[in-house]
Amino acid sequence: MKKILALIIFLGCTCCGTLAQTFTADTRLVINPTPKQTSDLLKKVGLPPFLAIYQKNGRTLVLLAAKHGPQSLPAVQYAFDTYHPQVALIEREPGFPLGNCTQHEDAYTAALSAKNNIPLVRTDADLETQWKYAEQHGFSYEDFQMFWIIRSAYGFAKYEGKQTSAAQEIRDYKRTVHNPAWGELFTEDRLLAYFQEHYGRDFNTTDFISFYLDLMEVTPKKWVTRTPFYKLLRGIPDVRSVFMLENIAAALNEYEIVFSEMGSGHFVDIHKALKKMLGNPRYVRMDQISPQELWQECSLDGLQEKVLIED
Repeated sequence: MKKILALIIFLGCTCCGTLAQTFTADTRLVINPTPKQTSDLLKKVGLPPFLAIYQKNGRTLVLLAAKHGPQSLPAVQYAFDTYHPQVALIEREPGFPLGNCTQHEDAYTAALSAKNNIPLVRTDADLETQWKYAEQHGFSYEDFQMFWIIRSAYGFAKYEGKQTSAAQEIRDYKRTVHNPAWGELFTEDRLLAYFQEHYGRDFNTTDFISFYLDLMEVTPKKWVTRTPFYKLLRGIPDVRSVFMLENIAAALNEYEIVFSEMGSGHFVDIHKALKKMLGNPRYVRMDQISPQELWQECSLDGLQEKVLIED
């Protein structure tokens, strides 16, 4: 009888301990790293894409520090096949269209989530939150517009293989991002003048692939650090990375196995907070992953999206 009673007490304590276990995101540890800090960390763990595997108290977080584009897709496939996540988190704003699932790691993650019948969570701050953050930190609406337009122009050049134009990018921005309450939409003449003033070149003839890669260098050239794009890039991730971290904590409190993908810069922002919450990760580099058979006919049919927390 005493043995049975002891067993009941032990099992009761074990269950209570499990239920009481919660993961809390210490957002004070989210950093805005210098280029050198980013470079130093990536030298230790390897260049993106790579996986960081965290395990604590029966929970597993499989985090993809991505290099945006098709080169990250094998890591997504490996993560799903090896760890069988119960929920997937992606770096994408609410309501923003997902790209081609054969080219973008967030869309490929969404496709595999639909295929495996697990919920998908968008962990990027919404556009309103991003704009308000930029405005509060002294950026103009023209700075914010150009930040998005440069990203769009790079994507068009990379995936369509064509030269963009100011007129085209204004139309796309108006369709996907613009809110008249935030300010006036660029006219074509004003966009060209702004780009010449702040970036010293003609928008309509710029090679946006090489230009964007210069802007995104881990250790950028001096001219890059003076641009509104770079200053916004260093600022907006504060609010975006915090929201990603909070979503990871919420997911771990609800699911045993969580997959999360984000650009490697966001991983650098939150790696100290993740270490405090989950301990040291085990890293899996791409050269440690065998060739993957990707889902070439991927689709988003049947995708179920879920909101874990409101930003």
